[in-house]
Amino acid sequence: MRAFVLDGYGAVTDHVRLVDIADPDPGADDVLIEIHAASLNPIDFKIVHGDLKRVSKYQLPRPFGFDASGIVLSVGARATRFKPGDAVYARASRETIGTFAEKIALPQQFVALKPNLVSHVGAAALPLVGLTTLQGFARVKARAGQRILIHAGAGGIGTFAVQYADHLGLHVTTTTSSRNADFVKSLGADRVIAYDRENYLDAGGDYDIVYDTLGGAFTVDAFKVVKRGGAVISLSGPPDRDFARREGAGWLVRVAVWLMSRKVYAASAEAGAAYCWFFTEPNGDQLREIAELVDRGAIKPVIDREFPFEQLPAALGHLETGRARGKVVLKVK
Repeated sequence: MRAFVLDGYGAVTDHVRLVDIADPDPGADDVLIEIHAASLNPIDFKIVHGDLKRVSKYQLPRPFGFDASGIVLSVGARATRFKPGDAVYARASRETIGTFAEKIALPQQFVALKPNLVSHVGAAALPLVGLTTLQGFARVKARAGQRILIHAGAGGIGTFAVQYADHLGLHVTTTTSSRNADFVKSLGADRVIAYDRENYLDAGGDYDIVYDTLGGAFTVDAFKVVKRGGAVISLSGPPDRDFARREGAGWLVRVAVWLMSRKVYAASAEAGAAYCWFFTEPNGDQLREIAELVDRGAIKPVIDREFPFEQLPAALGHLETGRARGKVVLKVK
C-alpha cells in the first residue's frame, strides 16, 4: 500500500515522503480499515518539526497521522464490534499513528461507526477535535449556565468546541478575526471578540472556563480572565507537573517540565484557578456519542479545504499558515 512516512525531523518538504510499504498486519483485537479520508491537525506538523520528540519517541521512518474515516476490510478473531463493509471513523493513539495511508489497523475500541449524515471527508474531520473537546470539558465538569471563552473559534478545534459548548448550554464567547465573526456566531457563539479590532483582555472576563487552543502568552493570560475557582484547559501550553510521572519520565524531563510550567503555575495560584493539560486519548464510545450529535444536527463538521492524497505536504503547509477555517482534510480514496 501507499503511505506517507516521516523519515526525519525538520521541514515537511524534506522529511515527509510517499512510499510503498507492506499492508498492516492486524492483531486479534484489531480492525483493518481502508482509509477514504484523513484529516490534519497541528500536532501533525509539530511531530514533523520534532517539537514532541521528548514526549513521543518514534523509530523512523514511520507513517503518521491521527484521524481517519473509511471502510472495514477485515476484523481480528476477538474483534466483535464491527464487520467487513462497515463505514467507520477513528482516532489513532500516539503509538498507532499512521492515517496518512491507504490502510490502517487499529484496536476496535478506538473505532466507531461513522455518522450517517456526513461523508468520509466530514467524518474524518471530527475525531481528534471532538475527543479533545469532550475529554477536556469532562475534566473541568463543564455544565449548562457556565461562561466559557474559546480562543480561535474559527479553527479546527474551535469550530467543534463552539458547537459542543452551545449544545451543553454554556454561554460561549470566542475570539476570531472580524471576517469570521458572523461565521462563528452561526456555530453558536453568544459573543464574538474580533482580535483585529479588540483585545480580549480589555473586554471583561470572569469566565468559568477558558479553552486555550493557542498556547504561548495566551496560556498565562488566560488566568487574567478566568474566575476564582474556574479552570483553564490548555491544548498548547506547557505540560502539567503530573505529566512526567504519568509518562514514567526520567528526572531530566521532570526538571524540564517543571521549568516550562513555572509561569503558568504561578499565574494559576494567583488567580485561584485550575490548570488542565492532557493528551487526548482514543475512545470509540465517545466517537459514538459524537456521531449521534452529528446525526441529530447538533454538530456539523467544518471543512476548510480538501487536498488529494498525494498532496499531503501542501496540505500540511496550508494548515501551518494558521488561516484555515475549520479542518483540512486529505481525500485518500
